[in-house]
Amino acid sequence: MAQANRTTELDKAVEDARAAYLALQEAEKRRDEGIAPESGERQATAAGGTRPTEQYLGRQAQLEMEVEFARKRYEAAQKRWNDLK
Repeated sequence: MAQANRTTELDKAVEDARAAYLALQEAEKRRDEGIAPESGERQATAAGGTRPTEQYLGRQAQLEMEVEFARKRYEAAQKRWNDLK
């Protein structure tokens, strides 16, 4: 019975690690695709150039936070899987 429970836990850990990895890939993809400024996310400067707006910087920070959260989730899932092996 204990072996069956361990196998079930190991299977769940593998599936959790796989799902966390896919979520990390998706978060990285959204971050990479979101690097280009959207309409209204750049403003002119007095020197004739442009700079990113607070909206752009906030969006970039949010995308980066999502990647970091997904990375931590994946690392925790990997650790659990390795601990069960």
